[in-house]
Amino acid sequence: MRWTNYFLHPADNRYYVFTFREEVHAERFELLLKEDAIPFERNENEFGVPRTHFNEALRHNHLLHADIRTPFIENKGLRWTMLIITGAMLLLALFGAFSSKAYGQQRDSKFGWELAVQGRVSVPFELAGVETQTFSGDGLTSNWNPLQSQSFGVRINNRHSSSWTFGTGILWIRKNYSVDIHYTNDTLGINTSDTIHLLRAMSYRIPFLAETRVELGKGYYITAAGGVGVEFVPSNIFQNSSTDGLIGTSEPPRDYDAKLGRRSWASFPFMAELGIQKEPIGENPGFYIGVFWSRSLGKDSGIINTWQSTNIALVTWEGVFSSTLAGIEMRILLE
Repeated sequence: MRWTNYFLHPADNRYYVFTFREEVHAERFELLLKEDAIPFERNENEFGVPRTHFNEALRHNHLLHADIRTPFIENKGLRWTMLIITGAMLLLALFGAFSSKAYGQQRDSKFGWELAVQGRVSVPFELAGVETQTFSGDGLTSNWNPLQSQSFGVRINNRHSSSWTFGTGILWIRKNYSVDIHYTNDTLGINTSDTIHLLRAMSYRIPFLAETRVELGKGYYITAAGGVGVEFVPSNIFQNSSTDGLIGTSEPPRDYDAKLGRRSWASFPFMAELGIQKEPIGENPGFYIGVFWSRSLGKDSGIINTWQSTNIALVTWEGVFSSTLAGIEMRILLE
């Protein structure tokens, strides 16, 4: 399985191969290469580009795909619905920040709508399942190490009683990884270790949560929430690198890459939250500080690692894992 339309030439690692499904796209790519004086060889809809010109060719490849690719949400009605919902949440956040009255205060009912702006920091925490994922086979071993990650969003709750609320919102999530890639071949006397220091993935999550709270006094509460969400990943992530070395030694010159991608159009994480909340009073906003945990129901993420050196066939290994986040959350509660 190949997630990008470019890869290291399987027989000559001095070249990268770019491939296109449509003839018209290949023609446009050829024109871009010629305009930028990038040397290439073409065989039908495949292009061989020297490694010395890979970055320039990759830039043209990305710009071409940005122009021809279909939207992440192809259905126009659904796409506009998502944009309208997101825009409405942001408008509510701005309205709540600059208004002395909450939307819920405009209702005759004692209870109503509550609005919060939230930020999260996820940290590696083995006891919570935010831990290194290891994949190994055919002499190739990769360790996917979670790094500190960030999330920002808007939460809208509907309070049904003094103790219970049901909420939703939208959350922008950035997950960061470093990837250690080890390759060992006893027959050829090869033993290498390399690291891709940063691979970033982005997703959007719509949560559906039920929350209960216990009053401590003076406007403070202990809160606990649980629920599920729907998470969308706009695109797959790819990062490649290379290391110089000496041919014939245990560490020859080599190229390697890491790919992280979605396994379906959406995943469904289970979520739990626990924290302390101070209610807003009048024009003074409240706050929430707590911890959170989430884990996908099923293995939602797929990885591919590759390694190649001169005169050595491309080595590839694949794996899947469940995305997990845990860390600290802070919210500004707007009345």
